[in-house]
Amino acid sequence: MRRDRRMESILDAGAEVLAERGIHGCTMRYVAERAHASPANLYRYVQGKEELLYLIIQRVLERAIRSAEAALAVRGAKEQLKSFVTDHIRRVLAFPAEARLLHETTDALPDHMRRRLEERRAGYLELVGDIVEGAVRTKGARRPTFDKLAQLLLGMADRVALDGARQEPRPRPDRLARPVLALFHQGARASRS
Repeated sequence: MRRDRRMESILDAGAEVLAERGIHGCTMRYVAERAHASPANLYRYVQGKEELLYLIIQRVLERAIRSAEAALAVRGAKEQLKSFVTDHIRRVLAFPAEARLLHETTDALPDHMRRRLEERRAGYLELVGDIVEGAVRTKGARRPTFDKLAQLLLGMADRVALDGARQEPRPRPDRLARPVLALFHQGARASRS
């Protein structure tokens, strides 16, 4: 249990340092300082900054996938979309550094790590596409259309949430979700005509 909390603390610190400095400016010494640990102790948990980046993005994707799956379990397509967007914004408000890292390139990672993350990311986008498809229901629309709409929705939600993360006090996720949902529905309706 204590080891799990320590690992979470290291991942949190790593996310902050990576978001501030990028993969090339990040050192394990900076991460150790932010995590209030010695560099030697840090290496008991992760082998280096590539593994750290991998574990952080993996954690972000797992949280995102659980959120999308929970939204799909909600009754009603519009309620699924509302649930998903609100929870997505809540997660970005809670973990803004991680949210910024999710969009970082994984080119610095070894091939096997990069492939696993890309597979998880593709699975996540497919789930979001399913949510969007249910909410939009455009006759004759092909799957790539829903995938693009899903990426647009995520981009809007991220931008609004990251702006909200800079405000004090932090706005409520449901309030930030309203304009995102309204704009998304308006754009979806316009694309049908």
